[in-house]
Amino acid sequence: MTKPVAKLYNSDFVNQFVSLLAATEGMKSFAGQARGTLRGKIVDVDDPLERGRVKVVFDDHNPDIPQISGSSGEFSEERPGEQPGPSHWIDTTPAFKGKQPKGLIGTRVNIVPTNGEYQYAVLQDVLYDPQLLTSKAGKNLKMPTNSTMVRYPIYPSGSLPPATEENHGCAVIESGGPLDSDWLCVCLRRQGSYFWVRHIDMAHGHAGENDGKQPNDTRGDAEFPVEEQAVWDYVFPTTGGEMQKYSRYGTSPRANPFGGKAKWYEPPK
Repeated sequence: MTKPVAKLYNSDFVNQFVSLLAATEGMKSFAGQARGTLRGKIVDVDDPLERGRVKVVFDDHNPDIPQISGSSGEFSEERPGEQPGPSHWIDTTPAFKGKQPKGLIGTRVNIVPTNGEYQYAVLQDVLYDPQLLTSKAGKNLKMPTNSTMVRYPIYPSGSLPPATEENHGCAVIESGGPLDSDWLCVCLRRQGSYFWVRHIDMAHGHAGENDGKQPNDTRGDAEFPVEEQAVWDYVFPTTGGEMQKYSRYGTSPRANPFGGKAKWYEPPK
């Protein structure tokens, strides 16, 4: 004979716990503690400690926010009073050393309080929400071109997540990759397959390009044929495999700043 399974809604402990949670939320509301996600406008990014923090004017204190959201008539007008003072310095994620760009000043942002406490709030990202502002303020709100700083995850070389359709568009840092360097990698599709593609900076060199031979001189000035090297490239992806070399002088890399390291590197894994 099987024992009857106890229902959670019949448990005294569960019922008391749920009642306690409801009472706690009610007390937070009564005490004026913040719940959920807040919104505000950034007014200062000059963090003296260079921890990327910002100061904001919370919507609850912002005259640009209607007295009653979604209302019409007199209650959709700006709140009375002068522009309030800014908040304390609000922490940001991801953490970094420095200051946020000045282009963030005046933008609207999401802010998440910790345990309902404003002083432990954390800045989220920039948003565009003219519909929450008064008609005058909404017309003056511009689509943001700046955002809070992003930090890519760092993976040791050889331990990147799989290059799959599910990871299409993801970006990571490959630590300790070729040439004993870090590389920015983006999961992209190449000829029907997915690869982590390394991206190189603008200051770079070419080694091992196709070469040729200057033809015999025909001007009668006794110039002899010499080796000639490419000074331009056709640009096309070669992520899936090494480009086939066409050279009468062989396929070994020629002299270059990295010596024998000028070679084909497989896509990161």
